[in-house]
Amino acid sequence: MTGQILCRLQDLDTTGAKEIVLERDGARVPVFVVQYGPHVLGYMNSCPHARLPLNWREDAFLDMSGTYLFCANHGAHFDVATGKCIRGPCKGQSLTPFPVSVDGDTIVAAEI
Repeated sequence: MTGQILCRLQDLDTTGAKEIVLERDGARVPVFVVQYGPHVLGYMNSCPHARLPLNWREDAFLDMSGTYLFCANHGAHFDVATGKCIRGPCKGQSLTPFPVSVDGDTIVAAEI
């Protein structure tokens, strides 16, 4: 699915992030993209602690300050740039990156 369109940059305006559920070999693959300064990063939407989604509501992946990615299930905080857990039950573990690229105003999957 290289080059699959995920969303548009303006889809990140409200919350700073966007969840996309892809399909691969008949299975649902939840990922999300997040704006980090001038960069857009992608991660699998699965906390390394319990393999649950990070967000508790649609497209809500950042903490109240907008500084860290936040797992609503167990309170883990992740560095946006690296996906590394800096606080919470999975401290030291990391989110799984999902490679994305930006083509004009469109965010695309770099690979699956």
